[in-house]
Amino acid sequence: MSRTSHPTSHRTSPLRRLGVAFAVAGLVASLAACSSSSDASEAATPAGGAAALTPLVAGGPWSGSAGKEPVLTGAFGYAVATGIAEPILADHGFTYDKFVGFNNGPPVVKALQTGDIQLGFIGDTPATQAKGSGIDVPALVVAKPSSDIWFLTKTGGVKTIEELAGKKIGLQFGSNFDKYGRAVLARHGVADSVEYINLLFADALPALQRGDIDAVPVPATTAGIWRAINDFPVLSKASVDDPDLLATSVVLTSRATLDANSELAAAVWAVTEAGSAKILEDTDAYAQWLSDATGSPVDIINDAELWAYGTQAIDPDGLATIGSTLDFLVEQGTVPEAFDINSWVVQ
Repeated sequence: MSRTSHPTSHRTSPLRRLGVAFAVAGLVASLAACSSSSDASEAATPAGGAAALTPLVAGGPWSGSAGKEPVLTGAFGYAVATGIAEPILADHGFTYDKFVGFNNGPPVVKALQTGDIQLGFIGDTPATQAKGSGIDVPALVVAKPSSDIWFLTKTGGVKTIEELAGKKIGLQFGSNFDKYGRAVLARHGVADSVEYINLLFADALPALQRGDIDAVPVPATTAGIWRAINDFPVLSKASVDDPDLLATSVVLTSRATLDANSELAAAVWAVTEAGSAKILEDTDAYAQWLSDATGSPVDIINDAELWAYGTQAIDPDGLATIGSTLDFLVEQGTVPEAFDINSWVVQ
């Protein structure tokens, strides 16, 4: 800004100088207000005049290696990592914020209720139990069953499921692995003759190593990692011995979040579908990314993955798994009565 010079001999009256000072102050305040208004407008409205995008915080169980930053895996997570999720989300009015890791499924449901997260990626058992317990958490996506579970026993322990009668079984209560373990034991007639101990996977490993428990069902990838350094025999695999007990995953949200965002279900499925396609284009690339993200060796990931992805947001096989899970939870008494699954999922 150029300044107007005045002859040094010219004297300005105090009143005039005061008026000029007020005028300058007013101009500065006006410019500052315009700048602040402009900055706020730009923060609220992206370039081009588009409406502000709604940030989405995702949450789910996390069991990566020590020192690894929790990250959302699976189809949705891979879409985020490869950059294909953001434009899809933006088309529906959203943007991906971050992922929050939890040690089990039930805490994810609580975080949905408090609004700390908007999307919960959890197993079908805690999701079904939450709904059956009266918690209003609509299901946006029900995946095709593809999560393998292996039943491990301690080194030098039993050789069959039947031999677990009278033994101690570690279970992560409220999880898919809780359901699987109890169902397998029931099929072999020993469900009522074992002692169940509630253990997170981080605690189950040393317990199995010490012999404090005799067996524990865990995710196939976790089982592979444990077996790489321990001689734990495998008593059964869901994919081989009980394929109808393969677990699935569900994407939940809260009723308040869904009511406030009519495009949420469509956005989540569009990203999931794109991520699934990306994975199947190059499964080796996905396995390497998953290894880098979680610390699991690539060969163990490939041994555990079933590479099965649905083509519908509410997969029919996944819905059938929800049905069997609901029946199991009602039978166990952890859900008081059955509910209409079709009214729970967002079609």
